[in-house]
Amino acid sequence: MKRNIRIIIGLISSLMLFSFGVYRLLNPVADSSFVPAVLAVGGFAGFIGYMVELRKNSS
Repeated sequence: MKRNIRIIIGLISSLMLFSFGVYRLLNPVADSSFVPAVLAVGGFAGFIGYMVELRKNSS
């Protein structure tokens, strides 16, 4: 059960990174959009990876 909890925590944190990156891309405060794009892409990749890991672990 501890493995499932660790995967769910990673899933939530990746989703938070993705949402923060997308939010900063849609509401730019500074001229640079590189960091929010990296956060959005990394959060999305982590979200997909953790979803695959969760499905593999629950089977």
